[in-house]
Amino acid sequence: VVLHVLFEHAAGYALFAVKEVEEIGMLLPQVEASVLNIGKFNSMVSLAAFFPFKSAQAALENINAISEGVVHADLRLFLETNMPDSKKKAMLGVSDTKIGAALQEELGLSIQTGGAVAEILR
Repeated sequence: VVLHVLFEHAAGYALFAVKEVEEIGMLLPQVEASVLNIGKFNSMVSLAAFFPFKSAQAALENINAISEGVVHADLRLFLETNMPDSKKKAMLGVSDTKIGAALQEELGLSIQTGGAVAEILR
């Protein structure tokens, strides 16, 4: 299973690929420590894709949609374009359970929240 983590920011959406997902889940204390060491963190997490918002208005619309648990068309396009085709082998880590549930329902993605995902996003 390949874990990708969605990071929402005022500048746009970022999708990070996480290596060694099974190990990360079992080694949460080491994950917590590795986020303090950029070299270790870079060996586990890499930027897979970035989608910049075209305007402040677009950023506001997207972030409001996220906060309401609604999948915005920009987010849908970003994930459909950048997530692996094999949905059975891909898992998406998100920070919020509401948007996670919406993404699972609308795009059929396996969703993970909390635990290692929270540490990576932090």
